[in-house]
Amino acid sequence: MSTLTELKGVMTRAEVLNIVAESEASTALDLQLDGTVNFIIDAEGKTTIRHSKGKNTLTSAALGNLLTHIGFPKPYLKKIPVDQVDSLVIPHLQYWYQTALAGNKLRLLTIGDNAISAIPMANFKHIKISEIMDATEGVLGKSIAGYHKVCGEPTAFKFSVLTPEQVSIGPKDDLYNAGIRIEHSVTGVTATRVSPYVFRQFCSNGATTEHQLGSWKRRDDKEDLSAWLQSTIIESRKLFNQEVINLKGLAGHKIDSNTSEILDSVLNQSHVPTDLATEVRNTMIDEGAENLLDLYNIFTSIDTHSSLFEDKPNSRGILDKVAAKLVHHSELCPVCHKNID
Repeated sequence: MSTLTELKGVMTRAEVLNIVAESEASTALDLQLDGTVNFIIDAEGKTTIRHSKGKNTLTSAALGNLLTHIGFPKPYLKKIPVDQVDSLVIPHLQYWYQTALAGNKLRLLTIGDNAISAIPMANFKHIKISEIMDATEGVLGKSIAGYHKVCGEPTAFKFSVLTPEQVSIGPKDDLYNAGIRIEHSVTGVTATRVSPYVFRQFCSNGATTEHQLGSWKRRDDKEDLSAWLQSTIIESRKLFNQEVINLKGLAGHKIDSNTSEILDSVLNQSHVPTDLATEVRNTMIDEGAENLLDLYNIFTSIDTHSSLFEDKPNSRGILDKVAAKLVHHSELCPVCHKNID
């Protein structure tokens, strides 16, 4: 059994910040739209926005943000020859951002002189990933065991926090940790979200289920981030504690003499694809299953490790959902021994 420090993919704070370095380096530049705003495009198609605070080169993403906001169709933009963009596109930008939207706010996310994103009518606080981590660590203190599943983009990021809240369940002493998933959009496209989950230490890669435990959105941007995270993390821990009770309940459901019927019931009700269902059945034969917790563990381990997902990556997570569903629908019919949906 692996310890958290041995698990592959578990990172330190510094390693996470290195992954999201581009987003972390961005600075919010808030502008008041007026006649000083001016757009220029050169012969190579590079677009620059001039304003009262200076000028910035717009990335294609930032330019796309501005055009989408005024209803300019992206498919049409792609059809316009580079040498015609100045005459066909720039007048639209000039009219809307100099005149029609005068008095409104525009936020540019900049790295140096480059604007990596443009956010019209920005009226929310610019929060970086380091601030999210500061707030999270302020709640959990030194109890954070590590970070994993980090996905960083210039304008959005998400990561998981592993806490040392650990329990041993079942006769095989399977270890489970509490995890908290945090998602945040720098551009405010989506609200900051916190989702608790269960992390099972199956091997050095881990096996997890991240469903059914709940989710919270930070709907009021004026609410203090640390206070909001504190309340949601407290609620997340409550849900983890309840999930532990549910998992222990699975361990108490013996399936020795009716394994095949129970497994078929679970797979059929969840519409698991044939090839994946076959792998589950083969694993069941090879490893055996004495109770529903064994079945749960087979689902999560296959969902993490199966080679079937190499060709069908979008299918990963199906068995995680089945496992989570099993936790919350684990009553067995005493007559037919099938899982009750």
